[in-house]
Amino acid sequence: MEELKNTDKKGISTKRKIGKTTYEVVVHFNENATETMQDKLTRIMLRELRRKSDEKKDDFD
Repeated sequence: MEELKNTDKKGISTKRKIGKTTYEVVVHFNENATETMQDKLTRIMLRELRRKSDEKKDDFD
């Protein structure tokens, strides 16, 4: 069960049921942001790859 609805002009909310628990997530967007969503996702993925790479290096030390 997933439901997307507008909460206001700046964000959306979604509900998802996992097992017997229903989670509601509200996402808000900064209208003054200078970073696109693609830029943000790229930055997050690169940071995660670097973190995993560093963990592997630590395993060999």
